[in-house]
Amino acid sequence: MDPNLIADTLRHDIETRALPPDAVLRQEVLAERFGVSRQPVRQALDRLLAEGLVVRRSDRSLAIAGLSDEEGRELAALRILVEGEALRLSLPRLDARTLRRAVRLAEDLAEEEEPAAIEELDVAFHAALYAACGNARLLRLIDGLRREGRRAYTVQPRGSAFRAVMAVQHEAILDACRAGDGAAAVAVLSDHLRAAAAPADPREGETP
Repeated sequence: MDPNLIADTLRHDIETRALPPDAVLRQEVLAERFGVSRQPVRQALDRLLAEGLVVRRSDRSLAIAGLSDEEGRELAALRILVEGEALRLSLPRLDARTLRRAVRLAEDLAEEEEPAAIEELDVAFHAALYAACGNARLLRLIDGLRREGRRAYTVQPRGSAFRAVMAVQHEAILDACRAGDGAAAVAVLSDHLRAAAAPADPREGETP
């Protein structure tokens, strides 16, 4: 198997938390899993190391990287800067058709329960609002930063307060966009990104 395919599979496992933070990756176990020698596994792990998804520990073993609370706040601060700018630039160019599409995406997102579908809809919602910014490099930067925070999609259980807050904030962003109020839209987006970066309460969604 090609090292790129191994890396892609492991990357997906990391981003969906099938491989949780701090899980140790053993080359011999992975080689058996993928039916290959250790060399392509080693090459795949080198790619994940370079991307920051895997870290080398003091004992030289490899483990899944995990965002600390501080790293989560740093990531949120960067996203607030770049996504706020994208929304500010895009808003004057948003047409009624794009806004209607964003509304439909937000409605579907509020009803969805599967993590993969939640991710797809959330990415599409934000992309619809940023697409008219006219800066392709900015959009690529946003995509890269969002990938670092993708693991949050797996901690949005059915009935959680977190999901309800996200839905309300999406609607508030849309209201500001419809009103053409760039400052309000960026302010709500900033609150939204801070909330998304907050540590999840593992008890959310549990039945008493």
